[in-house]
Amino acid sequence: MKGKRFICILLIAMLVLALAACGTSGTESKEKVTLTIKTTPIGLGNIPDVGEAEVYDLFVAAAEKFKAQYDKYDVEFDISRYDYLDEKEQLADKYGTEDAADIFFAGSYNVPAYVESGWLEPLDDIIDEELRADIDETIWAQNSVNGKVYTLPFQQLQNTLLINKKMMKSAGLEQYIPEDNTIAHWSTETFDEIFQALKESITDENTFTFMMYGANNQGDSHIMTLLRSHGGKLYDDEGKFNVNTPEGIEALQWIKDLDKRGITPQGAENMELLDCVNLFYNGQLACCVGNLTNLADAQSKGLDVFAVNFPSQDGKGYATSGTNGFCVFDNGDEAKIQAAKDFIRFIYTDEDLMKYTLGTQPVNRSITEKYQEEMPMLKAYDDNSGNIVDNINSSLNWQGVRDVFYKNTQDLLLGRKTPAQVAAAIDKTCNAALKESNPVVD
Repeated sequence: MKGKRFICILLIAMLVLALAACGTSGTESKEKVTLTIKTTPIGLGNIPDVGEAEVYDLFVAAAEKFKAQYDKYDVEFDISRYDYLDEKEQLADKYGTEDAADIFFAGSYNVPAYVESGWLEPLDDIIDEELRADIDETIWAQNSVNGKVYTLPFQQLQNTLLINKKMMKSAGLEQYIPEDNTIAHWSTETFDEIFQALKESITDENTFTFMMYGANNQGDSHIMTLLRSHGGKLYDDEGKFNVNTPEGIEALQWIKDLDKRGITPQGAENMELLDCVNLFYNGQLACCVGNLTNLADAQSKGLDVFAVNFPSQDGKGYATSGTNGFCVFDNGDEAKIQAAKDFIRFIYTDEDLMKYTLGTQPVNRSITEKYQEEMPMLKAYDDNSGNIVDNINSSLNWQGVRDVFYKNTQDLLLGRKTPAQVAAAIDKTCNAALKESNPVVD
């Protein structure tokens, strides 16, 4: 009997050990994946219940939540920041190495070049019908290359113009001030009349009506938007710069005339965008480029401002939009690619994480609708999405374009070239930049 009892106990013990071993084996068999995430210090503004935050903060919060519920892989995260000027060193130069990024947050002009190099993973397989319908098609188009989505858009900064309401009233222009929490829409002709009235009402020699700058490439896309003011399209049907047209030359002549009339700051060719923004915040500039974040900043400084689209012939006006979102590098590891995609898609399912879009502007209509009572201008900018123009046009060497475009602005403001000569020079220099080989791999 004792022998049988011993055998039974031994069998039970062996069974318990076997079950325990199975449980241990199951845990160990879950593949470990480390996702390397890199981002620039992109600010996301003031987030409800969080405060001022960067994309880095979003990634840290999202990683903690994702790990708590994810059971496909045993995921760890390596999240780091890099300076804006170090993108090539941190992303391109490290591609294919142990230090390569698996995910990065794109405000990058180089995304089309990464796609051409075959480095990015398309994300269409994680975009269901509900998510697709929740984001405007113009935004999907901005984040697609050859019909495939390579950046999952998360937030945007839709840029309009901002105008000092007090200066408008001083010039007797109350009739042009729009209703609260709306965006005004003026034709180019109306802009010209308003600019002149503002100019005549300003008595301080250090105060000006409209922004202008040409010292470097910062804000160059906004100058490009002004080139559309007289009906020009900026690009032709083949995607080449096409400013050397009657409409493009007329727009350049208009910009030069604003300079001659003193509508824009003196010596604007030596100013950069930030100089104009600071003038606006100081009450020394009536009209400057801005977005929801700038609008909030201006109001916090005691300014009463409203938004208006960039000028157009038809009066609807234009806005520009820089969308930022998530990209996945194809580093040849299917487990990493799958985990990276699952992580990104998870963010869009978590209400607290989606609040990180509210410091700038959400791309998801559902988020705008949910918070529009608390933040009314969210809806105004969302309704304005149909007036967005895409100046970047998925260009492969956009940095090369930026390196030459502003020099043409300088030539115009300094009078070194006529508007017609500048129009021809923009087409020549910018199209030459577009033809350059892939700058990422060179």
